[in-house]
Amino acid sequence: MQENFFSYYSKYAETTPDKVLLRIDENALTYREFMEKTAVLGSGMKKLGIGEDDKVGICMPNSIEWYLVFWSAVRIGAQPVPMDPQSGSLELSRLIPATTSKVLFVSEKYRNNNIIAAVSELVTGKTDLSKVICFAPEEAVPENDTYVSADRFVSEYCGSECEIYEPEYLHTMSLACTSGSTGTPKILSVPSGGFLSTQKDMGDYLGFTSDDVMMLGMTLYHQGGFGMGLQMALKGGTVMYQPQFNPISFLETVQKYRINIIQLTSTLAKVLLSTPDFDKYDLSSVRICYFAGEVLPKEIADTFIEKLGIRVINIIGSSETCTMVVWDSAIDNGTDPSDFKKLYFTDYRVINEKREDVPEGEVGELCVYTDGVITDYFGNPELSAEKIITDEQGRRWFCTGDLVNKLPGGIVRFAGRSKRIIKRGGNLVHAEEVEACLLTHPKIAAAAVTDEPHPVIGQQIVAYIQPKGDEKVTRGELARYFDGKLSAYKVPDKVILVEEIPKDIGKIQFKYLRKKEYK
Repeated sequence: MQENFFSYYSKYAETTPDKVLLRIDENALTYREFMEKTAVLGSGMKKLGIGEDDKVGICMPNSIEWYLVFWSAVRIGAQPVPMDPQSGSLELSRLIPATTSKVLFVSEKYRNNNIIAAVSELVTGKTDLSKVICFAPEEAVPENDTYVSADRFVSEYCGSECEIYEPEYLHTMSLACTSGSTGTPKILSVPSGGFLSTQKDMGDYLGFTSDDVMMLGMTLYHQGGFGMGLQMALKGGTVMYQPQFNPISFLETVQKYRINIIQLTSTLAKVLLSTPDFDKYDLSSVRICYFAGEVLPKEIADTFIEKLGIRVINIIGSSETCTMVVWDSAIDNGTDPSDFKKLYFTDYRVINEKREDVPEGEVGELCVYTDGVITDYFGNPELSAEKIITDEQGRRWFCTGDLVNKLPGGIVRFAGRSKRIIKRGGNLVHAEEVEACLLTHPKIAAAAVTDEPHPVIGQQIVAYIQPKGDEKVTRGELARYFDGKLSAYKVPDKVILVEEIPKDIGKIQFKYLRKKEYK
């Protein structure tokens, strides 16, 4: 029998049944409960007519229930489809038909978004949904045969027995919907065997053990936050998330549960470091801080390494590839955290527009091989052909859109995303580089940089800034701060102070940025 995720979950349910697999706030799920409850929900899905390769939508925030629904679908060979719980009716009206989801599991609401109301606005007959299962009080469930509360679903549809589906290596385990999509969503077909092998390999590289506890700042519905947590689960350890990121409760939780590994983005790290009385929290149990999703400024990396004594792992990864290349302070300390090397289970090329390798010293697009590269973009053969290259050995390579400088010694230096280049007059500005500099400013807790049309220079640089406390930050102050650090043309032309930078998946969510209340 080919090894699959349930091979691991089943083993730990037998050997360490009462070990906590997942904890979200004070809610915990043991390995034994995981196996029992996925059997219950899986049996209910089968009674609804869900089977191999059918799509099961999930529009819920971080919760034990999210995890159980996801894995119950995998258990029966169906394909879970995690969706952003902030999605409104317009986004869902595109996403649900595009994924061909047959049933949808939802929470009542998330933040200011009433999920059930958004779903109920969808036009009948425009989707294939046969049932919407609501984790909500009965009074919040619409009086419609399509809708049923989770309690009623369990009592009326679910049993206690459910066989475990044994997938082929390239079987699509899930469909991942990339964040920030506009128009037609990008939907990733995640291969079961490759996803398993890459997460296991990364857990091996990092030396995770069954005694470890990992706390993640990213969300479950995001492929990165979900996958990084799996690296710990495959070792039989404990994984922890928050319902939504809160810096004080994050630090309190790390201290309370003596957490060993934390996962952050640069933005979340700066928010944590800006927390009042940060130095009073006991973080001595943490041995690794795992960064992904944004440029990591050297100043932030050095704070974790030198002040806190924590090993820093910085990766370039994408939902399409799993892990790609890495900077590891245990090996690379003293160099820039944006200088990356391949891992023993990954490979890369730096290519030009003709897909030819560029010589050392030149900038090109990072193209990556891992066994976890998606098999295709679901329902989009044109985009699949554009982004995925299959070589003579049958290995899949993904063209990432990341621009890197190919340096000697097998190093690639991150330059920025090709889609985030700002054309300011005659100069090209990488938004990530400006963000990284802003994050080193002592008055700034978080920052996001984008562009805006300008009648003279084409595009101007716009910086959204979340100050620390009641601090005020002006463009003139930033110009003085940037002097000697970056070129003058990289100083933001416009500065907008905001209450909060949207960062629900750990990295900045630009599609929600302009909806924030401004100071």
